[in-house]
Amino acid sequence: MKDVSLKYRLEWIAVRIVIWTFRCLGLTRAAAFGGWLARKIGPRMKVHSLARSNLEQALPDLSPQEIEDTLMHMWDNLGRNVGELPFNKAIMANPEEVEIIGGEHMDTYLESGKAAFFVTAHYGPWELVGLVGQRLGSRATGIYRAANNPLVEDFFQEMRADPHYKFVPKGREGARAILKAARAGGAIVLLNDQKLNGGMAVPFFGREAMTAPAVAEIACKMDVPIYPMRTERLASGKRRLTIYPALERPDTGDKTQDVHALLKVINETYEEWITDRPDHWFWVHNRWS
Repeated sequence: MKDVSLKYRLEWIAVRIVIWTFRCLGLTRAAAFGGWLARKIGPRMKVHSLARSNLEQALPDLSPQEIEDTLMHMWDNLGRNVGELPFNKAIMANPEEVEIIGGEHMDTYLESGKAAFFVTAHYGPWELVGLVGQRLGSRATGIYRAANNPLVEDFFQEMRADPHYKFVPKGREGARAILKAARAGGAIVLLNDQKLNGGMAVPFFGREAMTAPAVAEIACKMDVPIYPMRTERLASGKRRLTIYPALERPDTGDKTQDVHALLKVINETYEEWITDRPDHWFWVHNRWS
């Protein structure tokens, strides 16, 4: 075992017990239990106030009751995501569990022989974006945020492991992997809706939000298409993955202006989804300040 602190070891043990419990419950009951547990614990956490503040400022037309209902459904979604972790491979392998819309855009990418970005937000059952990696196989690279605890990180990667689909953590390693994939005609799958302190200030729900620019910079410089992806929970209990047509890239000759404009389009895409189903987004993230 790695030379890590007692705190990390205890966290790792706790995570393994939780995941074992979910496995014993089975998919349906694990998802329901995860949602119930998050609804009970989440509102008592400090980040609940941050989520309420974010929601109030982003969607001021919502009534106080709508805001509270949205936050409870947000916690339910997050809890279900955790409860489903041990079953994600089975979910993605079962066409009865996931409806896919826009799969032809993956075919367009494959036929082009060029690189492409497939981007999404922390929205709905976002682990489903792994379906793109499964479909595209060795040409796909998933970029993700690694867990702080190295033992927990290794455990999560064991569950995600796919012999044909690479996962690379954000940071320097992720940046190198993105450039390598872009040059080799690969597909880069990532969630890019979180704050990056050293990013570019781009409007998001009417306020400037520091946004990671790498996707837009590479897209503009290397003529790489960007396909937005949206994952949703359906009333039937099933899930939906929608892949949209590639975004139109600006080409004014001013690199900085083009990158900013493209990031603004990406943020506006996420705004549209979030406004449609605000309970699906990760409001507990400190996106603006």
